[in-house]
Amino acid sequence: MVHSDRLLVTLIHAFADARGLSVSYASRLLTGSGDTVDRVSAGASITARRAETILRRASQNWPADHAWPAGIPRPAPAEESDRSRGEAGNRLREARNLNGRPR
Repeated sequence: MVHSDRLLVTLIHAFADARGLSVSYASRLLTGSGDTVDRVSAGASITARRAETILRRASQNWPADHAWPAGIPRPAPAEESDRSRGEAGNRLREARNLNGRPR
């Protein structure tokens, strides 16, 4: 596992903790696959494009009351019109709408 892949696994774990989600569900929200953390931990790698998507989604949906993980560069916020509101944002909003806070 390359250094950046380990950082992304750390980020997914931190996102899960900050949102009160399972790592598998957080992985699905951020990567589109619930087994990304397991695959990367077993030696698979993440493309640069996918890594950028994970960072962007995590940053856009990071809870304001939790600190961003130290040692992981956070992308600068994009203008609202430039943001790609993928499934991660939609699912987080749906989860909030169900019970007033994320699952």
